Amino acid sequence: MTAIQLREHSESAPLRLPAAARSALLEAAADKITVVATADPQKVILRTGSWVGALVVPGCTIRVEPRAPMENLFTMFSAGLPPDVWGGGTVGWDGDSELVDGVAAFLVRAIDAATRRGLLHGYVTIEEDTSVIRGRLLVDQIAIRPWNAATPPCRYDEFTPDIEENRLLLCAVRQVLSWPNLPPLVRRDGLRLVQRFEGVRATSPDEHRAELPITRLNEHYAPALELARKALDGITIRHLDGDETAHAFMVDLDDLFRRWITVELASRLWPEVSLEERPQYALDVQEQWHFTPDLLLRRDQRPVLVGNVTYHLAGGRHDGSDFYPLLAYASALGLEAGLLIYAGADAPPAPEVVVRSIGTRLLCVPLRLNVPAARLAGSLDTLAELVRVVSYPRPVAVR
Repeated sequence: MTAIQLREHSESAPLRLPAAARSALLEAAADKITVVATADPQKVILRTGSWVGALVVPGCTIRVEPRAPMENLFTMFSAGLPPDVWGGGTVGWDGDSELVDGVAAFLVRAIDAATRRGLLHGYVTIEEDTSVIRGRLLVDQIAIRPWNAATPPCRYDEFTPDIEENRLLLCAVRQVLSWPNLPPLVRRDGLRLVQRFEGVRATSPDEHRAELPITRLNEHYAPALELARKALDGITIRHLDGDETAHAFMVDLDDLFRRWITVELASRLWPEVSLEERPQYALDVQEQWHFTPDLLLRRDQRPVLVGNVTYHLAGGRHDGSDFYPLLAYASALGLEAGLLIYAGADAPPAPEVVVRSIGTRLLCVPLRLNVPAARLAGSLDTLAELVRVVSYPRPVAVR
C-alpha cells in the first residue's frame, strides 16, 4: 500500500493515483482534501487545508500532519476537560506518536472520564402496546382500534440511560473502533467502554447533527460531548464496490483552535471580564441580516470587545478581507475595537489597523503554536492581559 505524507495548508507534487483511489478520496474526504487535476489524467495534486489526520483508500494511505508539535495539539484538545483525563499513561501522547492514534486515545479517555461515575439517565416518553397498563392509557387509540383491547396502548415516562447524550458518546466510540489500524491498547479500552453503554441504542453519525443544550444536569458531559461531535465530523466511512472501504479520521484545526482559545481566555479573564461564545446579533435595524462573532467580551454585562479566531490566514489577502467582518461587528455593537487571533499566516497582516474617520481599532494578534508547551501557557497569559487592557473602557476626554 502506498503511503503519502503531507502537511497542513500545503500542496503535493503531482501524484499518480489509481482511479479507485481518486474516486474513494473524493467520496470520503472531498471537504477535507482538495483533489486538483493535472494535464496527465493519471496524476493529481492534493491540496490540504486545516484538516489533519489520516485517510485510507484502496491501495493508498494519506497522512496530513499538523505544523504544531503533537504535545501542543493535545493541549488544545484538553481545553475544558478535567485533569484526570490525562491519567498516568502516555499512549498516543508523545511527540513522535501517530496523530490518529493519539486522537483516538484522547477521545476514549475523555468519554471514560465523563461516564466513570455512571451514565447520565433521563426520562424518555414511550408509547407502546402492552398487556400491563403503565402510565396513561390512550383511550382515543383504543376507540380507533378496539380489537387491540387485550394489549392497550399506553404512554409513560421511563428513567433510562438511552438518552441523546449517551447515544452521541457511544456513536463516537463505535466510530473510533471502526478505524482499521487502531492500536491494540486503544481498541481494548474502547471495547470496554462500549460495554458501559448497555441499554443505549446504537445510532449513526447523521442522527447527531443538532446541538445538545447544556444544562446543570449534563454539564459534566459537556467537554466529552463536544469532542465526540468533533470526532464524528472528522470520521468518514464509505463502503465502495465489493469489500473495499474508505476511511477518514481527521481533525479540523480551525474549529479546535477556536474552542481552545475561547476556553482558555474565558478561564483567565473571569470574573473581571466574561466571555460569550458565538453569540448572534442583528447587523441592521430591520433585523434582516445577522452575524455571529467567535467571541464577545463583557464588563458588567456590557459588551466591550468583539473578536474572531482563525487558525490560518491565507496568503495574498492584503485587501483587508480578514478585517471587514470585525469592522462590521464592532460598528453594529458600538465598540471601539475588534480583535483577530490567529495561529499562522502565509503573510502576516499589520498588528493594528485604525479605521479612517471613525477611529475603530482592529487588532491582529498571532499565537504561535510551534513553541514548547510551557511557553504556550505564557503566550496565553500575555494574550489575556492584552484583551483585558484593550477591553477596558477609555476615559472620556474633558473639554
